[in-house]
Amino acid sequence: MATKIYIDQGHNPQNPNAGAEGNGYREQDLTYAIGVELGQILGELGFEVRLSRNSPTEVLGTSNQSSLTARVRDANAWGADYFISLHTNAAANPTATGSEALVFRTGSVASALAADILRGLNRSTGLRNRGVMARPGLYVLRRTQMPAVLVEMGFISNRGDASLMANSPELFAQGIADGIVDYVGLPASATPTFNPAPAPEIETPQLTLPLENESSVTDSDGAEPFYADYGAFIAENSSSGLLKIQAFRGDQVYPVEGVEVKLAKGFADGEYIFFEDATDANGIIDGIELPAPPAKNSLSPGLPDRYATYSLYVYHPSYGESEHTVDIFEGIKTVQPLRLTVN
Repeated sequence: MATKIYIDQGHNPQNPNAGAEGNGYREQDLTYAIGVELGQILGELGFEVRLSRNSPTEVLGTSNQSSLTARVRDANAWGADYFISLHTNAAANPTATGSEALVFRTGSVASALAADILRGLNRSTGLRNRGVMARPGLYVLRRTQMPAVLVEMGFISNRGDASLMANSPELFAQGIADGIVDYVGLPASATPTFNPAPAPEIETPQLTLPLENESSVTDSDGAEPFYADYGAFIAENSSSGLLKIQAFRGDQVYPVEGVEVKLAKGFADGEYIFFEDATDANGIIDGIELPAPPAKNSLSPGLPDRYATYSLYVYHPSYGESEHTVDIFEGIKTVQPLRLTVN
């Protein structure tokens, strides 16, 4: 028998139990569209799928509580193997970004499934993986009779997250489906009715620029780093994404000004530094354009280089040096937090 996945598209199209709103979008509309896409993908993979809302105007229940009860009762009566509730997050801070998952308790089957779903979302969308958290008080997690995961796919209060959920619902559906398959595996009797297109060739940005070696700057081991012209690097590559860097101390409360940042990428003959700047009074460097593979690569699971990975070197006299890696994908704005601590 095929594995049964219950997809709960969070909230109703109108009250009672309407969702959050932000950046011109409504949570209930985003969850409905992504849920439909997810159901189609899982159905083609051989899963048995049931949706809580079967039309964008369907209203469940006559109050918040009865709306939640209707979803849980339907899943329990159907005998679902797994319950996936789709939601969007919201925060007073418009820079809050990323995907997170809520479960009844950590260390459970649901927790392991949630972790795989978040990894799938990160691979597909490029949004930050904010982790799995226990929320035993949530009705849809404590009253379901099967492992249940509530997925906060992105922040509707963040312009980039909201736009990505609205304009690329297939990325979120594919990421969640990938996570489910990673954990559950394909049904033993699966006979997918689709023929996946062959994976496109990897299109990794190539640095084919005149390079100069700045002998006045040396690494700690005495080696002289290579430098590339930033403008030429951008012009040479046809597709790109954006990066925003936020340096802070504490819990994203105290911005740190003057953090020196260098961005580099490795190539066959070595690593080249092509961007240097320092954070402003708000601890931010924004709008850094970076070459990246084309968006179509994200729709082909299994490609080894769907993102462009860059090295991020950070220095501040009060906090010392640190090194990070950041993945950039075409058309997506990535926010890289830098939490600084005194050495």
